[in-house]
Amino acid sequence: MRCPHDLLVSTLVLVTLAAARWHSARGHAQQAHASRQAAAHLRTAYRQAAAAPMRVLHDQGQALSEAQRRTHEATLRAVLPEKVVRAEGMEARTDALIATLAQAERAGHDSEAVLRQAIDMRELDSADDVNDVLVWRLRRIAQLPAHPGEGARRPQAATRQAATPSSRTSERNATAAAPLGAVQDPNHRSPGR
Repeated sequence: MRCPHDLLVSTLVLVTLAAARWHSARGHAQQAHASRQAAAHLRTAYRQAAAAPMRVLHDQGQALSEAQRRTHEATLRAVLPEKVVRAEGMEARTDALIATLAQAERAGHDSEAVLRQAIDMRELDSADDVNDVLVWRLRRIAQLPAHPGEGARRPQAATRQAATPSSRTSERNATAAAPLGAVQDPNHRSPGR
């Protein structure tokens, strides 16, 4: 999943590019130029926002065992279109993509299947960086957190929340602690729901 800000910026980039094409088709040179400039500024903002999470993913990819790396690299070679695999510098920039494939697999997904799904979502020819596009598509498909460090923080937040007594938590715990032989009335609803 993407962070709402990342999603907003990428949507704005697509909208401004569509506006530029629309204005170009109608001969509105100034508006088309302004739309292209806006898209360029938004792309810059997106790259800046994505730099930190991509750096973390890059480091996570490099930290994988050699066997895991080879397995995911083989998946990339088998699934990615030949022109993408042969792109200059492609192999040097796949660490974040490999880390994301490993995370998707740990989350219970077939890495090859989700990679195929990410590739089939839309064309990749217009992508500035195919690796980045595939990373974000994979994270969305596999429902991984937008920022790689979020997964580690979530369980702690859930633990703290469960430790804080509240009427709903107490209600759920009381229901869960009911004796096995007890029959609960399915029509009974507690007043807070």
